Amino acid sequence: MADVSEQPKAETPKSADALPRPSLANEGEPVTSATPEIGASASGRVKAPTPVRPDSDVGKIVGGLVTSISSEELCLTLDDGRPAVINRANFDEAKTDPSTVYNVGDRVEGAVLTREDPKQRVVLSRAWALKKAGWEAVEAAVKEGALLRGTVTSASKRGVVVDVGVRGFVPTSHLELDPPKNLAEYVGQTFEFRVLEADLLKERLVLSRRSALLKEQRSQIHDLLAGLTVGETRAATISSLSDYGAFVDLGGVNGLIHLSELCWRRVGHPSEAVSVGQAVEVKILDVKIKKRRVSLSIRQLSVDPLAALQQDSIVEGPVARLVDFGAFVDLGDGVEGLVHLSELAEYRVSAPEEIVTPGEVVRTRVLSIDRKRRRVELSIRQAVSGEFG
Repeated sequence: MADVSEQPKAETPKSADALPRPSLANEGEPVTSATPEIGASASGRVKAPTPVRPDSDVGKIVGGLVTSISSEELCLTLDDGRPAVINRANFDEAKTDPSTVYNVGDRVEGAVLTREDPKQRVVLSRAWALKKAGWEAVEAAVKEGALLRGTVTSASKRGVVVDVGVRGFVPTSHLELDPPKNLAEYVGQTFEFRVLEADLLKERLVLSRRSALLKEQRSQIHDLLAGLTVGETRAATISSLSDYGAFVDLGGVNGLIHLSELCWRRVGHPSEAVSVGQAVEVKILDVKIKKRRVSLSIRQLSVDPLAALQQDSIVEGPVARLVDFGAFVDLGDGVEGLVHLSELAEYRVSAPEEIVTPGEVVRTRVLSIDRKRRRVELSIRQAVSGEFG
């Protein structure tokens, strides 16, 4: 569970007129009002009871038009004709000056509090109306799997506080795909968030931007992969190397060039053929959208040097290296052919160095070509005998 120790709690109004927390499950549920105080006057006569809102009205969201406004209160006439007032203390959690938000004639909604004020006006709480609407939006987002749009209002070491209609907390680990360094830079910015945890009774709301970014990223990758076609050529940049190949960036999607597809010649490590940051042209060999895998090739965009090689033809090249069972001859373009010990000379040879040395240019006859296994067999013996035979 994400660390929410820094999440600010909404202040619970201490006034006797405070509205109980709104219930998402039972919107507008009546709350029992307090018993009106009755006291004796100096003459012994009983005072008239303070007017009390009908139980059915308490907590109800009602609206009307603004008739007058000041920095401390907002007066309005409700839709049913009754006068009402919203004090600055009940305007919002920040106790904003009402005159900076509304003008005369604007429509305003608020939650009905328990008692009328001394001027017999219905007392409303815009703050509770906003909070109730905010929690209803949270509940709807949870049910529908939707995102909530909110603005970052403050930051701490553990995360940021966000206003999405109600206050929520976003842990640092859930703010970006990679942990951000300076959370203060996010204050004032607006983003979309996914609900991780919502508890109305505890007024606890934990949000995540990272999960929303991951979903967006997966959607983008899916679209990019769906746009790739097997056989087409794409421009790419080498992003990293591994023992088995090179990874490239295809503009938001990573692809792999296997070691065997880097070039026609045999290489032991990708660094022998390419380097990180190098721009290359690649051919798309295979695309697996569900596994998000793309197989690529560089070598298939160039002519196979074996294609021009013909069986029984005579070719020349330097001896590249010697092995116990023969000698490899460099035929150019990364192609090497093997002259087996039995094909070095007419007579029996025990070691290749008895006949040839590295770097020596020799004439050979092509005995066989295995294009699939990339193997070429050569003969010095038959090339010589063919010349004189």
